[in-house]
Amino acid sequence: MPAPSRGRCFRPRTSGTHRWPYGFPCKRPIKSMMPPFLWLGLFALVAVLVGAWWIRAQYVSAHRRSMRAFYSLSEDIFAASSPVEIAEKLAVVLPSITQATSVRLHLFNRRTKSLESVATAADPEPMAASIGGEQEGLAAGAVKCFRNHTVVNIPDVRRNALVNSGWKAGLPRSAMFVPLLAESGTLGVLEASSTQRLGYFTADEQATLQHLAKQIAASMKLQEQKTVREQLFRSEKLAATGQLISGIASDLRAPLERIAELSSSLLTPGSTQSLDTGLKQLAAESMRASEIVTRLVSFARPGETAARIIDINALAGSLLQFRQPEWSALGLRVQNHLSPEPALLLGVQGQIEEVLLNLLVYAEQAAARAPSKTVEVSSAAMAGRVTVEIRFPGEMNEPAARDANLEVCRAIVQNHGGELRLRNSQSGVSFDIDFPLAPGVRATTATPARSGRAQTLLLVEPDLGAQRQLIGLLNARGHRAVPVRAEEAADLAHRVRFDGVLWAMRPGGSKWSDFHERLREAVPSFILVSDGYDAEFAVSLSENGGFLLGRPIQEDELERVLDAVERRAAARA
Repeated sequence: MPAPSRGRCFRPRTSGTHRWPYGFPCKRPIKSMMPPFLWLGLFALVAVLVGAWWIRAQYVSAHRRSMRAFYSLSEDIFAASSPVEIAEKLAVVLPSITQATSVRLHLFNRRTKSLESVATAADPEPMAASIGGEQEGLAAGAVKCFRNHTVVNIPDVRRNALVNSGWKAGLPRSAMFVPLLAESGTLGVLEASSTQRLGYFTADEQATLQHLAKQIAASMKLQEQKTVREQLFRSEKLAATGQLISGIASDLRAPLERIAELSSSLLTPGSTQSLDTGLKQLAAESMRASEIVTRLVSFARPGETAARIIDINALAGSLLQFRQPEWSALGLRVQNHLSPEPALLLGVQGQIEEVLLNLLVYAEQAAARAPSKTVEVSSAAMAGRVTVEIRFPGEMNEPAARDANLEVCRAIVQNHGGELRLRNSQSGVSFDIDFPLAPGVRATTATPARSGRAQTLLLVEPDLGAQRQLIGLLNARGHRAVPVRAEEAADLAHRVRFDGVLWAMRPGGSKWSDFHERLREAVPSFILVSDGYDAEFAVSLSENGGFLLGRPIQEDELERVLDAVERRAAARA
């Protein structure tokens, strides 16, 4: 059969009941089997699906924007520093994520026993509603919410019996009141109202408002705690300043009395003292009194708050020289072991001077009551930090720490990136003031070049600040330190090879002697760090293969011990 021509169709040829097996060409096109109304229905269905998808996309996009605004509002509430800032954020953001058109924040005033609204730019008029009496208008809803500690939802303000306001102009059509609940009680009420619709707020909106109310209450408690801490800090600082003023006033009395005595002797007729000698003594005592007053004024001068480079060794040395006359009068012996090399740090000189002087005054008062009457001041720079130690006889408990205003001093030191540590030992009390050196400034003591291989030391130091110092000091010399807790040291020393153990003695800490006896054969060197250096104990420890270092650690002593550890490890290898 010939192939059909292109563009034509073939139908079977029939005659009566007989159908021809072959087709013949048909010039008419085949008509569509789908009616036109079906095509219209298909197009309508596609249009409906596209419209539904677009509506859903718009809804999802709006929901995402609303959630982002909600999370941002929650963060702003916690970051707010005052109730006014919270109320301003609520008034701006909340209408965009709910159907509320206005928001008010009512806080409870314990003194007046009333709810006071927080004034905002959108609602600057103040309002106060007593919780003890009957109120009208929306204030009645806020008072009922506060009394019952529950949510009050008013679908129609003008017909509600509680509000009882009638058809007054400016009233919203619906309102909702949410209590600000905290552990200590109800702090206030969050009010949200709408002037555009009647009915209850939706379940999602109610959940949003209740969640925001909890966050507002938590933020208010945080603000209250922060205010209490600031007031406590100010009161402690005032107490420290008062104690310092009392001590300096006592110091000022001596030169003033001396000036009065010299003046009287010069004015007395027939005095044997020459005028020149008397005037020189008067000038010296006047200069001393002026220096005392200058230091006192510098502590309270608010303008000097800019940080600058300070040599803490020179600053501590000047304070020792400043207190020397009083120490001589008290019969105190002062051992000045400050490093002659400058130790530069970045800070406010008046604040650091206040810390050092406050601690020195307490140390001299404690040493004056002790039989030894000795105050020792030393400093050491290592691994990018400088430590000033003030050691004196006696012991220190919590009341004594409060008397020394230790928390105020610690806060000032921490603001400068440092740490203030108090250590009680059998030999006495020690204040360790640790500061980071200024950026780009290294300790001026030259570090000898290391020869030989790097040593791996097991470090047992519970104090994190001292631990960081030791690790930095060892790393600067090319050695490695592995910090570990005391109870885990023995197990780790059995499993890993170490060239030595660096163990810091702390009050109430684990016994280093048990560890030393058990692992003397496994670890070639044992370095003990104690609060003081005892020569006899050092000799006894060296006979058993150990070394003793005293705090603060001197770099030359550390170098000597590390060289001995390296030689011993090389001999054993």
